[in-house]
Parts: sequence; C-alpha cells; structure tokens
Amino acid sequence: MKDYLLFMDVSGDVDKSYVEQGKIKLIPMEFVIDGEVRMYTDDEKGIDPVSFYELVKQKAPMSTTQISPSQWAEYFEPYLQQGQSVLCLCLSSGLSNSFNSAKAAADDLNARYEAQFVPVDSLRATGITGLIAERMIENKDKGLSIEENAADLEQFKRKTAACAYVDDLDSLKRGGRISRTVAFFGGLMDIKPLIQFNADGTLSVWGKQRGYRKSIANMIEYYLDKTDLSEEHTVYITHANDETYANELAAKVREANPKANVKIRLLSPIIGVHLGPSAMVLGFVSK
Repeated sequence: MKDYLLFMDVSGDVDKSYVEQGKIKLIPMEFVIDGEVRMYTDDEKGIDPVSFYELVKQKAPMSTTQISPSQWAEYFEPYLQQGQSVLCLCLSSGLSNSFNSAKAAADDLNARYEAQFVPVDSLRATGITGLIAERMIENKDKGLSIEENAADLEQFKRKTAACAYVDDLDSLKRGGRISRTVAFFGGLMDIKPLIQFNADGTLSVWGKQRGYRKSIANMIEYYLDKTDLSEEHTVYITHANDETYANELAAKVREANPKANVKIRLLSPIIGVHLGPSAMVLGFVSK
C-alpha cells in the first residue's frame, strides 16, 4: 500500500489526541468578525474559541468564508510535489461550497501529479465529522489504501446522525434557517429549535421545545431512537463554551447507554458562527 496523509478542515471537531499524535492534520479556515478576517486553526496560532464565544454572546457581526480552489491547491501542491498523496475530510457541501472548491483543485492537481489529492464530502460538521475522521484513521491503521479508505467513508458517513440544541434564534435567523418573524415570536415564547442533519448534508428543524431541559430530553429521545444500544460506539458532544450543560447532556447519554464512549469538545467556531451561544451538538453512529 502506498502511504498517504490524512487531513480534515477545522469545521470538524475531533479528539485532540489524534492531532497531537500526528495521525491527522487540520486545515485552517477563515471567518469575519466586525469586518476583520480572522483564522481558526484549533491551536494557539488561531483565534481562541473561548474568546470567540464571548464575542458571539456580545452579538458581534460575523460570517464565515469558504476555502477557494486556489487556497486548496496552494495548501496541498507541496505534498503532491513530494510524492505524498492526501485524503481530506471537508465540511458538508450542504452547508458550504468548500468541498466543491476542493474537488476543482483536486481535478487540476491530480492531472499534473502522480500523487493524489482525494477530498471527501463529509455531509456533516463538528463532532460528527470527528466520528468520520476517527473511522478514517482506523481504516488507514488497518492498511486500507487511500481509494479503499475514501470508499468506506462514503458509506460510513451515511451511518452517522446528529441533533443540536440552539439557544439563540437570532443566530439561525442570520444564517437564513428561520424567518425574522419566527425568531421574534420564538424568542418571546422561549422556544428552542432542535436541529438535525439531513441526508444531503443540509440542516433542518426537527422539533421545538420551550426551555433547556425539555430540549435536552428530546435530544436523548432522538439519540435512543436512532442509535444501536447493543454496540459500543463513540459519541461526540460539542458545545459553545457551556461545559455545564455539555456535562449534563453527557451524563444523560451515559445513563441511557452505558456503552457509549462520550467525548466532549468545544464547538468549532466555523459552525458556532451559525448556531450561536449555548448551542450543543450530539453526534453519534446511527443504526
């Protein structure tokens, strides 16, 4: 098997130990705060996510940007020039055009080099992409070729599911997920939308609850309905700098499924821009 490197853009959240061990490398992504372009790298070189979520609470104007074909090419061409192929997980094409940009860059680079750049549309984000990244690492450790690994990920990603609790309706309004009117009246009634990933990688509202604890109870019901309790599997909980709520959700997951390996992480700012303060995402392997 020809060796290859593994990458993931920082819209995904994976256990940091994999990065520290050099099993996967992260691609930085940019976003804009108060008109200033900032970089998120998931390490000390980029914006601190804790500081970022303070700005989110202050409702600082912010938006995300996509990785362009030229940026993908600039990043990966040096690896291909050295004969190193790369397999990279990208943010869902249902949420961003970054994967399509990566594919365009791959078409150009792969026509010029023997080594290959293979982007994979995760159809997911945050900790759910982390689950797919863990699968990608396991596949490589088992000896799968880059082509075999990519083919397996195409199947595995469709066996992942996620639900999210969103506390701030204004964040969803800015992202175009709900109307201004729904955001206004929902805020008055303390209604919290519950979000899920669709098969095409887009997001949709699958439920609404009044108040935090009822929403968390619904998330657990969603998890129990869609997961296989007979199997041990990893569950990712990602949160917008609200560890108390994240730990409470984790405790309920462990109570519902003692076999679950629960991992808690800060939610990637690339996704937090759109979900807002106090958001939480529960990602897991589905039936």
